[in-house]
Amino acid sequence: MRERFKGRGETVFDVVTVNTTVSDVLLNDPDRFSWILTNLSANRGFLWFDREVSTSRGIPIEASGGVVSATWEEDGELTTHAVFGINEAAAGIWSIVQNVVG
Repeated sequence: MRERFKGRGETVFDVVTVNTTVSDVLLNDPDRFSWILTNLSANRGFLWFDREVSTSRGIPIEASGGVVSATWEEDGELTTHAVFGINEAAAGIWSIVQNVVG
């Protein structure tokens, strides 16, 4: 990893509240090379890469442990893009694990 990204990797853990309106989940970060999002809420959520995310336009992330991830090796520069989310019925918590070049 150090050779590929020319630096030391750092793992960052966080949580975010995702509402029934568009919520910022991950900001654009050119140093990020992977992320894992886990929906800890009791409601289904959806994520997408612009503020137009909705229950009919997004990647579903199931309730109570649904996971979506992206890695540089499989998804390329997608890992660096901003991510937005919305929950279906009520606000809830999503956990974030992301790896960035330190």
